[in-house]
Amino acid sequence: MKARIKNTNESIIISLDGKVDYETQDEVCNLINRTVSQNQNRTDQTAKKIILNLKELEFVGSSGITQFVQSLKAIHQQTDIVPKYCGVRSEFKKIMKAFDETNEFDFYDDEALSKKNGKPVLEQ
Repeated sequence: MKARIKNTNESIIISLDGKVDYETQDEVCNLINRTVSQNQNRTDQTAKKIILNLKELEFVGSSGITQFVQSLKAIHQQTDIVPKYCGVRSEFKKIMKAFDETNEFDFYDDEALSKKNGKPVLEQ
């Protein structure tokens, strides 16, 4: 699994590539949590938007994605800057939505829409 972090003037984009399973999801969530915390504690400027690009991410086994979603929800509760998600595959989006009782996850088709605060992808 690889993670790339790109800083722009208005956002931080975390792109995740590769496979995530129960054993590796902690590493992914720790990276996201560290990035969100560093962003929130910035003293030089206002905090940036956090965008998670999951287009190239693959989950192996349902226990990995379940724990991953629970960890993302915990990150949402710890910060005012809620990450936006783009490129999430439909099967993973369904699982994430199943654990999202309070409608915390904002899904976008691509990074450009999430940067502009475009309309989230509507669920059917």
